[in-house]
Amino acid sequence: MIHALPGMGADKRMFPPPWTELPGFAAHDWMHHTGEKTLAEVAHSICATCDIRDGDTIVGASLGGMVACEITKIRKIPTLYLIGSATNKDEVSAVLTALRPMARIAPIDWLRYVAGKIPREAAQMFSGAETSFIRAMCKAIFQWEGLDAAKTPTRVFRIHGKHDHIIPPPPCADLLLDGGHLISITHAPQCVEFIKTNSASTDSASAQLT
Repeated sequence: MIHALPGMGADKRMFPPPWTELPGFAAHDWMHHTGEKTLAEVAHSICATCDIRDGDTIVGASLGGMVACEITKIRKIPTLYLIGSATNKDEVSAVLTALRPMARIAPIDWLRYVAGKIPREAAQMFSGAETSFIRAMCKAIFQWEGLDAAKTPTRVFRIHGKHDHIIPPPPCADLLLDGGHLISITHAPQCVEFIKTNSASTDSASAQLT
């Protein structure tokens, strides 16, 4: 099973066709906010809500990728694809850090501002975002310990946009696309093709070990 988690304030529309071409693919909305204050707490809630199990693959965009990193600590996740996401709080733009207080005052306006120019249909996602969730996650991100890449057994692939000003591209990106922060939408075909190719090679390598 491939589970896809969206960015903050977004929903499963962050994964338009051809994402559904991936075998066993399921894009999820965020669960109803019930007071979760940390990314670890959100990870536990998402595992229960979306029935994420040992052996599943996760695709995480932006905040969804950070939560997915936490899921690897509570589930045996062989492969994780981070789409315009981070493995620790230090990778988040200093500009976003400076704008964080605005999220506590006007969270929806803050989301629209940081997202920048996006397709009209994508902008509609923000209208249904829970303000309490946005406020909590803005604080949680900057308190996050992150993923210990040296210790995790999960194979992490990073897909990023060259012009991402929210989470600037890491030096170790596996696929660098000519896009911004929302490449799961704007560059969906390239993302899907990369995952298809690497899923095939990963399955082949696993088969040789068994």
